[in-house]
Amino acid sequence: MLKNLTNMVLLCPEGVQEHNIRTGQLIRDLLTEIGRSDLIELWRFGDLSPCDYHDLGKRNDDIDNLEHCERGAAFFSDAFRKASGNKESIFCSIASDLCRYHHERWDGTGWPEHLAGDDIPIIARAAAVANAWDHLKIRYPKINNTKLHKKLKKYEGIYFDPEIVCALLRLFPA
Repeated sequence: MLKNLTNMVLLCPEGVQEHNIRTGQLIRDLLTEIGRSDLIELWRFGDLSPCDYHDLGKRNDDIDNLEHCERGAAFFSDAFRKASGNKESIFCSIASDLCRYHHERWDGTGWPEHLAGDDIPIIARAAAVANAWDHLKIRYPKINNTKLHKKLKKYEGIYFDPEIVCALLRLFPA
């Protein structure tokens, strides 16, 4: 699996690889902030964390902006079927959920299954907030955190889990 994962990562544009790493670290920080650091260790496979792969499969030539979700989820689902032990199975299962569900929305209007609230896996809820924050920081590098908070809070309880938004605001105070 490791060789295939490395190859899949290398198919992603460099900017996507960097975004995955930044977002993965923020997912871990958010989970720690809400008191769920136990999950981070549970999900680990050696030095690998499933938090680092939400956009695995994203390519510059994707026509559908969400095509990468299915591509990444399929990769990890296939790896899950071939997993050689419990740690690898857990890692692949959680990474598949992350890829598949990070575009779900708290109010059930997201993609692909229109999951709502706590039915969305916690890693995907954390990824939605981390992903949005990273995109805001890249898009508006000179805007202070107070203004970025307003942009994010506008969707709290609609797109994003309110508990995780509050955690992000604690991590990046105004």
